[in-house]
Amino acid sequence: MTMPSRLNAPAHQVLDPRTLRRPVHLLDTFTSRLKADLAEVFVGGLNRRYSAVFQVGEVSMVRASQETGAQRWHTWASEVGRISFGLDRELLLSVLHYRYGLPGALALDDPEAPAKPETATETRLTGLLGLQLLNILSLRIDAAEAGQKATVASHEFTPLNGAAWASGEWVLTAVLRELAHGVEGQIRFRLDDAWLSRLLRNLAPQRDKAVPTVKGGTSALPRLPVTLVARLLEQDMPLGSLLDMRVGDVIPVHLGSADVLVDNARLFQAAVAEHKGKLCLTSFVDSE
Repeated sequence: MTMPSRLNAPAHQVLDPRTLRRPVHLLDTFTSRLKADLAEVFVGGLNRRYSAVFQVGEVSMVRASQETGAQRWHTWASEVGRISFGLDRELLLSVLHYRYGLPGALALDDPEAPAKPETATETRLTGLLGLQLLNILSLRIDAAEAGQKATVASHEFTPLNGAAWASGEWVLTAVLRELAHGVEGQIRFRLDDAWLSRLLRNLAPQRDKAVPTVKGGTSALPRLPVTLVARLLEQDMPLGSLLDMRVGDVIPVHLGSADVLVDNARLFQAAVAEHKGKLCLTSFVDSE
């Protein structure tokens, strides 16, 4: 008896519970619109100003592993959540060449030799370019529902150093080519659960967002009162630093996503936002 071989068995896709009953099938529409936005920056901006030949290729969005690409991630935080930006060094040096006219900027080291550390100029340009593209991405996410392009930035992004990512986050990748010098690489954005949830919620058709109502305008869904407890942050400190503290000392912290508990059970993650001087929870995401 011949046993069937598993070598050629089709690979099974792992389902992401965060996307169940979400309009993931509409992500292609979103990425095609974002491609046009990016083309406006590179084709309509750099090409026209510096006589470059940048071309935006395929834009896709997939669930990624812990490490995606070899480039360094630059992370920003907003009232919604975190987004990281990274691009291949070949692209960065190409943009550097056109913006500052450095003749040696396109000369990459021997790929077999140890890579040289990123220069201060490269770091600064990555931050400027990343923040510019980050605002374009956030505008496209906010305009996803109507399929139009927003024109006014509505989020304030703050650089966040040393941010750690969990495996399974979603990465948005855009292929970028510079035809004059034969340079090709990728631009990547890494979205946390709050930004992914915001994108999918805006992509959902209006009929999927509507809450059924009964006569009088009240919700037809049953109401079950529960008490939510928000665990805003956990801060680790050496015992010596804690004992050295005096009245008036300040412990610097950053409010990222908060854990929302019901009867000490962690059910959600939520973004912390400020509204009229009060801290509020928004963009709830189911905890896995």
